[in-house]
Amino acid sequence: MMKKTLFSTLLLSIIISFTTSLYAQSIDLIKRLDQKSLHIVAHRGAHLEQPENSIAAIEEAIRQGVSVVEVDVRATKDGVLVLMHDKTLNRTTTGEGEVSKHTFNEIRQLRLRTKANGEASEYAVPTLEEALRVAKGKIIVDLDFKEDRKELIEKTYDLVEKEGMEDEVLFFLYDYKDMPRIYKLNPKVTLFPRARSMNDLNAILKMKITSIVHLDESFTDTKRLDSMRQQGIYFWMNSLGEYDDKAGQEGEDIYRSFLEKYPFVRLIQTDYPNLWQEVLKRF
Repeated sequence: MMKKTLFSTLLLSIIISFTTSLYAQSIDLIKRLDQKSLHIVAHRGAHLEQPENSIAAIEEAIRQGVSVVEVDVRATKDGVLVLMHDKTLNRTTTGEGEVSKHTFNEIRQLRLRTKANGEASEYAVPTLEEALRVAKGKIIVDLDFKEDRKELIEKTYDLVEKEGMEDEVLFFLYDYKDMPRIYKLNPKVTLFPRARSMNDLNAILKMKITSIVHLDESFTDTKRLDSMRQQGIYFWMNSLGEYDDKAGQEGEDIYRSFLEKYPFVRLIQTDYPNLWQEVLKRF
């Protein structure tokens, strides 16, 4: 038994060493991901319990014990980076109009809604700086950069570096072709691109910049993808939508079929992190 455990530990060390040397990304972040075979990602924080993209939602995700919290980044008229999914303030705050047409001081006076178009909460719109400081040392942060002014990506990177969180952040990319340009801003920050086809996936891995890739439900070549997983590739998938909706109505057992269909997954983004955590306790 001891020999088997030692062999497994040695094999894992070899895989981690190989993967981190092959891909230009944070070694510490990869080591952290390798501590568990599956990781749960709280979409916009634990937003069913607390207002989405709020400090309280991040803190609730930490309390629930998930590995990653996903937040959306936009900027105010005067260039302050804040957490906000929508282009406008209407759905999630007591304000109206586009985020980019209001100053930070104006937005700071608003209150986040308890749920979409719901009642006002006690919480203000947080800055990205505030969010990073709450998450530091406690949870990995996935930054979904929604801001149209792409020159503010550099400001986002500068803030991550200032907070000393290069090893605790994933930077999501909708277009993997942007990887080489954004990678140059700070090679210590782990990029996290989306692949829409096997051709995209092959192109991403060929760049040797990252081993963490977002897939969707169109990826069905289980054998090939599981082989990549065994070689140290980390596949992210969403249970958002159909699976989450059913789990919310019928309970967490519905997630077992998700794992059976996508055995190669390593990170799962969900609106129900608490239900997924219950599944993992028995996994």
